Amino acid sequence: MPQGLLNLPLEIRLQIYQLVLGHGKIFVHVPTESDASCFLPPNSFIQNPGQRSGQLLRVCKVILSEARPLLYSNTTFHVMTHACAGGLPTRVTDGYIIAPHVKHLIWQLDCDNLTGYDPQDSQLDMSTIARWTSLEIRCRANLWQNSFMGELCDRETFVEGRAQLISYTRIFQSAMSTKIAPESIQLWEDRSQLGRGMVILKLHQNHLQTQLLSHTPDHLPIFAPC
Repeated sequence: MPQGLLNLPLEIRLQIYQLVLGHGKIFVHVPTESDASCFLPPNSFIQNPGQRSGQLLRVCKVILSEARPLLYSNTTFHVMTHACAGGLPTRVTDGYIIAPHVKHLIWQLDCDNLTGYDPQDSQLDMSTIARWTSLEIRCRANLWQNSFMGELCDRETFVEGRAQLISYTRIFQSAMSTKIAPESIQLWEDRSQLGRGMVILKLHQNHLQTQLLSHTPDHLPIFAPC
Protein backbone atom coordinates (compact mmCIF):
# COMPACT_ATOMS: atom_id res chain seq x y z
CA MET A 1 0.00 0.00 0.00
CA PRO A 2 1.58 3.34 -1.09
CA GLN A 3 0.95 5.07 2.23
CA GLY A 4 3.13 8.06 1.35
CA LEU A 5 0.97 8.89 -1.66
CA LEU A 6 -2.34 8.19 0.05
CA ASN A 7 -1.40 10.41 2.98
CA LEU A 8 -1.33 13.40 0.64
CA PRO A 9 -4.50 15.52 0.28
CA LEU A 10 -6.85 14.28 -2.43
CA GLU A 11 -6.45 17.38 -4.60
CA ILE A 12 -2.67 16.83 -4.71
CA ARG A 13 -3.10 13.14 -5.52
CA LEU A 14 -5.41 14.07 -8.40
CA GLN A 15 -2.80 16.48 -9.76
CA ILE A 16 -0.20 13.71 -9.61
CA TYR A 17 -2.50 11.31 -11.45
CA GLN A 18 -3.13 13.99 -14.07
CA LEU A 19 0.60 14.49 -14.67
CA VAL A 20 1.34 10.77 -14.80
CA LEU A 21 -1.55 9.79 -17.08
CA GLY A 22 -1.60 12.82 -19.38
CA HIS A 23 -3.86 13.00 -22.47
CA GLY A 24 -4.20 10.54 -25.32
CA LYS A 25 -6.24 9.13 -28.20
CA ILE A 26 -7.12 5.47 -28.62
CA PHE A 27 -8.06 4.12 -32.06
CA VAL A 28 -10.70 1.39 -31.93
CA HIS A 29 -11.21 -0.78 -35.01
CA VAL A 30 -14.54 -2.43 -35.69
CA PRO A 31 -14.17 -5.62 -37.80
CA THR A 32 -16.08 -5.56 -41.07
CA GLU A 33 -18.17 -8.56 -40.08
CA SER A 34 -19.31 -6.89 -36.84
CA ASP A 35 -22.81 -5.76 -36.08
CA ALA A 36 -22.58 -2.07 -37.01
CA SER A 37 -25.77 -1.18 -35.15
CA CYS A 38 -23.86 -0.11 -32.02
CA PHE A 39 -21.07 2.40 -31.43
CA LEU A 40 -18.80 -0.06 -29.63
CA PRO A 41 -19.38 -3.70 -30.67
CA PRO A 42 -18.01 -6.26 -28.18
CA ASN A 43 -15.47 -7.62 -30.70
CA SER A 44 -13.91 -4.20 -31.33
CA PHE A 45 -10.19 -4.02 -30.64
CA ILE A 46 -7.74 -1.26 -29.82
CA GLN A 47 -5.22 -0.60 -32.60
CA ASN A 48 -2.79 1.55 -30.63
CA PRO A 49 -2.30 0.69 -26.94
CA GLY A 50 -0.88 4.18 -26.37
CA GLN A 51 2.25 5.35 -24.63
CA ARG A 52 0.71 5.95 -21.21
CA SER A 53 1.45 3.45 -18.49
CA GLY A 54 -1.40 1.76 -16.68
CA GLN A 55 0.83 0.58 -13.83
CA LEU A 56 -0.47 3.34 -11.57
CA LEU A 57 -3.99 1.89 -11.74
CA ARG A 58 -2.73 -1.51 -10.57
CA VAL A 59 -1.17 -0.28 -7.32
CA CYS A 60 -4.31 -0.57 -5.19
CA LYS A 61 -8.08 -0.23 -5.36
CA VAL A 62 -8.06 3.25 -3.82
CA ILE A 63 -5.77 4.64 -6.52
CA LEU A 64 -7.74 2.80 -9.19
CA SER A 65 -11.01 4.41 -8.03
CA GLU A 66 -9.41 7.87 -7.88
CA ALA A 67 -7.30 7.78 -11.05
CA ARG A 68 -9.51 5.86 -13.49
CA PRO A 69 -12.02 8.71 -13.99
CA LEU A 70 -9.11 11.03 -14.84
CA LEU A 71 -7.70 8.51 -17.30
CA TYR A 72 -10.95 8.28 -19.23
CA SER A 73 -11.75 11.99 -19.01
CA ASN A 74 -8.42 12.68 -20.75
CA THR A 75 -8.76 9.96 -23.40
CA THR A 76 -10.54 10.23 -26.76
CA PHE A 77 -11.75 6.97 -28.30
CA HIS A 78 -11.80 7.10 -32.10
CA VAL A 79 -13.97 4.26 -33.42
CA MET A 80 -13.60 3.41 -37.12
CA THR A 81 -16.24 1.38 -38.95
CA HIS A 82 -16.26 0.29 -42.62
CA ALA A 83 -19.30 -1.06 -44.44
CA CYS A 84 -20.76 -1.21 -47.95
CA ALA A 85 -24.21 -0.16 -46.79
CA GLY A 86 -23.53 1.78 -43.61
CA GLY A 87 -26.09 2.55 -40.95
CA LEU A 88 -26.24 4.78 -37.89
CA PRO A 89 -25.97 2.95 -34.55
CA THR A 90 -29.16 2.21 -32.64
CA ARG A 91 -27.31 1.16 -29.45
CA VAL A 92 -24.26 2.39 -27.55
CA THR A 93 -22.77 -1.07 -27.03
CA ASP A 94 -23.49 -4.75 -26.57
CA GLY A 95 -21.08 -5.33 -23.73
CA TYR A 96 -17.80 -3.70 -24.78
CA ILE A 97 -15.88 -3.49 -21.50
CA ILE A 98 -14.71 0.14 -21.74
CA ALA A 99 -18.05 1.57 -22.90
CA PRO A 100 -19.34 2.67 -19.45
CA HIS A 101 -16.18 4.74 -18.87
CA VAL A 102 -15.95 6.58 -22.21
CA LYS A 103 -16.20 10.39 -22.01
CA HIS A 104 -14.90 11.50 -25.41
CA LEU A 105 -15.97 9.63 -28.54
CA ILE A 106 -15.25 10.04 -32.24
CA TRP A 107 -17.34 7.66 -34.32
CA GLN A 108 -16.32 7.38 -37.98
CA LEU A 109 -18.17 5.49 -40.69
CA ASP A 110 -16.80 4.91 -44.19
CA CYS A 111 -19.34 3.40 -46.55
CA ASP A 112 -20.55 3.32 -50.14
CA ASN A 113 -24.07 4.31 -49.22
CA LEU A 114 -25.74 5.42 -45.98
CA THR A 115 -28.96 3.59 -45.20
CA GLY A 116 -31.93 5.26 -43.56
CA TYR A 117 -32.32 5.64 -39.80
CA ASP A 118 -35.63 4.87 -38.10
CA PRO A 119 -35.94 6.45 -34.60
CA GLN A 120 -38.35 3.66 -33.64
CA ASP A 121 -35.43 1.21 -33.83
CA SER A 122 -33.41 3.20 -31.29
CA GLN A 123 -32.25 1.41 -28.14
CA LEU A 124 -29.72 4.09 -27.17
CA ASP A 125 -28.92 4.23 -23.46
CA MET A 126 -29.50 7.91 -22.69
CA SER A 127 -28.02 7.63 -19.18
CA THR A 128 -24.70 6.52 -20.69
CA ILE A 129 -24.77 9.25 -23.34
CA ALA A 130 -25.50 11.86 -20.65
CA ARG A 131 -22.07 11.12 -19.16
CA TRP A 132 -20.26 11.90 -22.41
CA THR A 133 -18.29 15.13 -22.56
CA SER A 134 -17.80 15.27 -26.32
CA LEU A 135 -19.03 13.45 -29.41
CA GLU A 136 -17.89 13.74 -33.00
CA ILE A 137 -19.68 11.90 -35.79
CA ARG A 138 -17.87 11.49 -39.10
CA CYS A 139 -19.70 9.86 -41.97
CA ARG A 140 -18.23 9.44 -45.44
CA ALA A 141 -20.24 7.97 -48.29
CA ASN A 142 -18.87 7.42 -51.80
CA LEU A 143 -22.23 8.41 -53.19
CA TRP A 144 -21.90 11.88 -51.65
CA GLN A 145 -18.42 12.74 -52.93
CA ASN A 146 -18.47 16.22 -54.49
CA SER A 147 -22.25 16.05 -54.82
CA PHE A 148 -22.73 18.95 -52.39
CA MET A 149 -20.99 21.14 -54.98
CA GLY A 150 -23.43 20.10 -57.67
CA GLU A 151 -20.81 18.15 -59.61
CA LEU A 152 -22.89 14.99 -59.61
CA CYS A 153 -26.56 14.48 -60.26
CA ASP A 154 -27.14 12.92 -56.83
CA ARG A 155 -26.90 16.19 -54.90
CA GLU A 156 -30.32 15.49 -53.40
CA THR A 157 -28.93 12.30 -51.86
CA PHE A 158 -26.25 14.29 -50.07
CA VAL A 159 -28.78 16.84 -48.81
CA GLU A 160 -31.00 14.06 -47.44
CA GLY A 161 -28.08 12.19 -45.89
CA ARG A 162 -26.69 15.30 -44.20
CA ALA A 163 -30.14 16.21 -42.84
CA GLN A 164 -30.51 12.69 -41.45
CA LEU A 165 -27.14 12.96 -39.69
CA ILE A 166 -28.05 16.31 -38.16
CA SER A 167 -31.36 14.95 -36.84
CA TYR A 168 -29.53 11.92 -35.48
CA THR A 169 -26.90 14.04 -33.70
CA ARG A 170 -29.67 16.11 -32.10
CA ILE A 171 -30.58 13.00 -30.09
CA PHE A 172 -27.16 13.09 -28.45
CA GLN A 173 -27.21 16.85 -28.03
CA SER A 174 -30.40 16.47 -26.01
CA ALA A 175 -29.08 13.58 -23.91
CA MET A 176 -25.76 15.30 -23.16
CA SER A 177 -27.66 18.41 -22.04
CA THR A 178 -29.70 16.69 -19.32
CA LYS A 179 -27.30 17.64 -16.49
CA ILE A 180 -26.38 21.12 -17.73
CA ALA A 181 -28.06 24.06 -19.44
CA PRO A 182 -29.26 22.88 -22.89
CA GLU A 183 -27.79 25.94 -24.58
CA SER A 184 -24.34 24.96 -23.27
CA ILE A 185 -23.91 22.27 -25.93
CA GLN A 186 -23.83 23.70 -29.43
CA LEU A 187 -23.88 21.53 -32.53
CA TRP A 188 -21.04 22.34 -34.94
CA GLU A 189 -20.34 21.21 -38.48
CA ASP A 190 -16.80 20.87 -39.79
CA ARG A 191 -17.16 21.49 -43.52
CA SER A 192 -13.48 20.96 -44.39
CA GLN A 193 -14.05 17.41 -45.72
CA LEU A 194 -17.31 17.89 -47.61
CA GLY A 195 -15.51 17.68 -50.95
CA ARG A 196 -14.40 14.17 -50.00
CA GLY A 197 -17.94 13.11 -49.21
CA MET A 198 -17.59 13.31 -45.42
CA VAL A 199 -20.00 15.05 -43.07
CA ILE A 200 -18.49 15.89 -39.64
CA LEU A 201 -20.67 16.97 -36.72
CA LYS A 202 -19.35 17.89 -33.25
CA LEU A 203 -20.77 18.28 -29.76
CA HIS A 204 -18.77 19.58 -26.78
CA GLN A 205 -19.69 20.29 -23.17
CA ASN A 206 -16.42 22.16 -22.63
CA HIS A 207 -17.04 25.91 -23.00
CA LEU A 208 -13.40 26.60 -23.91
CA GLN A 209 -13.48 23.99 -26.67
CA THR A 210 -16.67 25.55 -28.03
CA GLN A 211 -14.96 28.94 -28.11
CA LEU A 212 -12.05 27.42 -30.04
CA LEU A 213 -14.42 25.92 -32.61
CA SER A 214 -16.01 29.32 -33.17
CA HIS A 215 -12.61 30.60 -34.34
CA THR A 216 -11.66 27.51 -36.37
CA PRO A 217 -11.90 27.73 -40.19
CA ASP A 218 -14.66 25.72 -41.87
CA HIS A 219 -16.58 25.27 -38.60
CA LEU A 220 -20.15 26.55 -38.52
CA PRO A 221 -22.79 26.27 -35.77
CA ILE A 222 -26.03 24.50 -36.63
CA PHE A 223 -28.91 26.04 -34.74
CA ALA A 224 -32.08 24.18 -33.81
CA PRO A 225 -35.08 24.94 -36.02
CA CYS A 226 -37.47 27.48 -34.57
